[in-house]
Amino acid sequence: MSQPNLVGGSARDRAQLIKLHATYIDANSSFDREKLDPLWSKAPEATFFNLNGHTYNGREHWFRLWEFYGQNVASSHWTPFDMGGVVSDDLAVVWCHRRTRRNWTGKEPPPKDIHYGGHFSEASAGARPGGV
Repeated sequence: MSQPNLVGGSARDRAQLIKLHATYIDANSSFDREKLDPLWSKAPEATFFNLNGHTYNGREHWFRLWEFYGQNVASSHWTPFDMGGVVSDDLAVVWCHRRTRRNWTGKEPPPKDIHYGGHFSEASAGARPGGV
């Protein structure tokens, strides 16, 4: 990973966020709900987003998507790069680009307009208040 560029907060705050982000990336690449559970915001107003063009309102909505992926997609490690973020006393926002390979493993064909042919995927990821 390239050197993270976090601004604000203390050196300890930034180091903790980088470690937390690495935990998120590891859990996310295997769609591991148990590992992701403590990382995602429990706030009922939390909105999660995905690169498929949809938003997900609340953790349970988001977890249903991840359970679907866990049953139907094999993913490689999400290698982050260009990590940045802003840290304040009570809020941190962290983002990065990432690369991964993924393959559709489900018995039924994948949903329309989703490409899972084992090709390299490069995308952006971000965080919102209360979650990574």
